[in-house]
Amino acid sequence: MSTGATIHTAAPSVTDAAPLMAFFLVVAATLLLCLLFGADSEGIDDLYAAGRSVRPWRNALAMTGDTITISLLLSCTGLVSVAGYDGTALAVSTIGAYVVLQVLARPLRNTGRFTIGDTLAARFDTRSVRTAAAVICVVVCVPLCVVQLTAAGGASAAMLGLSGTAPAQLCTVFIGGMMVCAAALTGMRGNTLLQVVKTLMVFVCLVALVILLLRSTGWSPVRLLSDAIDRNAGPVGYFAPGRLYGTDLTGRLNLLSVQVTVVLGSAVVPHMIMRVKTAEHGGAARRSIMLATGMVTVFALLAVALGLGAAARSGAQAVGQFDLQSSTAILSLVQDLVAGPAGDLLTALVVSAVFLTSLTVVAALALSAGAALVHDIYVSGLHRGRVLPSTEIKAMRWATPVIGAIAVLLSLLAQNWHIQFLAQFAVSVSASAVLPSLVYALFWKGCTKTGLLWAMYTGLACCVVLQMFGPMVSGRPGALFPSVDFAWFPLATTGLVTIPVGFAAGWIASVRTARSREPDHTARYAAIAARSLLDRPREDRVL
Repeated sequence: MSTGATIHTAAPSVTDAAPLMAFFLVVAATLLLCLLFGADSEGIDDLYAAGRSVRPWRNALAMTGDTITISLLLSCTGLVSVAGYDGTALAVSTIGAYVVLQVLARPLRNTGRFTIGDTLAARFDTRSVRTAAAVICVVVCVPLCVVQLTAAGGASAAMLGLSGTAPAQLCTVFIGGMMVCAAALTGMRGNTLLQVVKTLMVFVCLVALVILLLRSTGWSPVRLLSDAIDRNAGPVGYFAPGRLYGTDLTGRLNLLSVQVTVVLGSAVVPHMIMRVKTAEHGGAARRSIMLATGMVTVFALLAVALGLGAAARSGAQAVGQFDLQSSTAILSLVQDLVAGPAGDLLTALVVSAVFLTSLTVVAALALSAGAALVHDIYVSGLHRGRVLPSTEIKAMRWATPVIGAIAVLLSLLAQNWHIQFLAQFAVSVSASAVLPSLVYALFWKGCTKTGLLWAMYTGLACCVVLQMFGPMVSGRPGALFPSVDFAWFPLATTGLVTIPVGFAAGWIASVRTARSREPDHTARYAAIAARSLLDRPREDRVL
């Protein structure tokens, strides 16, 4: 996620045709895969959960692909290069999300069919619970789609050697159209394959860059560290906390809030929940997460190494508001390390990786939002499940393009705006509304339907209010409205406050309404607790 830091890097001039040719080659291959796998996604299980048959290694690669968003890919290197310790801490925080997901993996896989609404409905199968889950899912997914598309449009245009708003908007529309094809035609099975290809391509790019970087320093990591320190002198040491948000109490709380929000929120974003449910059984889900933890750790280490390399080679840069649209640190490093045909080839590979990263993540988010609207509201809520599978699939084929079109339109309007706070807001909502509801529904016998609803809606409302009146919306350079100041909440990310509020609201409401619990409440909780412990390979029957 974008964290609020800032790097402004001039886009390099790319005049060779290799990146453009590679871009269109990847586009053609992606379209071919969409068409091939569109025919296989005929069943509900294929559409939402890839038939519940994804093996741990493949699922781990796909999970890693879901984690490596365009924001993370572009920002990690830049944040480490300008912020040193703070950037490294934020890059490594992503690993912590898998610790949380490891705890939730087995009950998540074994409870509910496809969506967050299904999981919560295993305890409280009411229209109000499914509607609340769908609302939260859309509120999380659409802002993330907008941020991903906006960043991808600007980055893709820069990497293709284009400048200006119009080329960025054109790239945004193109990527958005491809995303609609990928989400509407392939479903989860096709998205899994695309995520695997994307993850492998990203790792090839990063490993190649790190090898070139170490070769340029005489294979000496110590020299790399010393160069980064020497060329980034400032009032705060390069490997001392405080370069990103300051050394005062507010700055330290800001850094802590971002880390807590990333760890807790990234674990339960809707597309990650759906990814867990593609595993064969609960044990396979946990193995997938263990493998993905190692892969994300390798990614973080590679990103940190490249950030140090950017700092060592480019020297000191201003620390301000992070601007994803103008962040091309990875491509700048390519141009700095390699020249000639080899540089053109590596540039082409990086362009292709950035394109696939944006495509796969946005497609996964659109699929999750579409599933929430169609499966939770239209099928389970309005029609009480009395809808033919073919009708549900057709509804998904329409819902996904509509969500994609809305996200593309918002991205075009926000192309030159500072909207990085949307990523922080979405992950904060995930941590403050989704996490408390899942924890209470899966692990607390005393939770009531009212408590569940209060946990979700109170967490959401607090995130909206505090983010709106925070420093990322007004009152500072790089904010959404820099010329006015109505900010009274000091933290850029709200999670440090809203996460405890979400848990507290659910607990208080459950305690106060304990006497009005449904007659089958205890039986439902006992069934969930028993089911979550069972591992039956290829078992599709879930509560």
